[in-house]
Amino acid sequence: MSRADLRRPAPERTERRKATLFCPTCGHESHARRGDWVVEHRVTDDGRAVSVTCPTCERTLTVEPVFCE
Repeated sequence: MSRADLRRPAPERTERRKATLFCPTCGHESHARRGDWVVEHRVTDDGRAVSVTCPTCERTLTVEPVFCE
């Protein structure tokens, strides 16, 4: 078996970029930074946090702590 036989076929190119964020509930997709996600800065018991919510189904995708001011 040659090395060429062991190569995987090249994946098909899609129009999606690497920075695309997907909602697992409804399938909505948009750019992670410049998309239409609802970004909310909030104060929690542990400090400040940023939450990202889907604009279609309103599911919170992530809540991340903010470490710098």
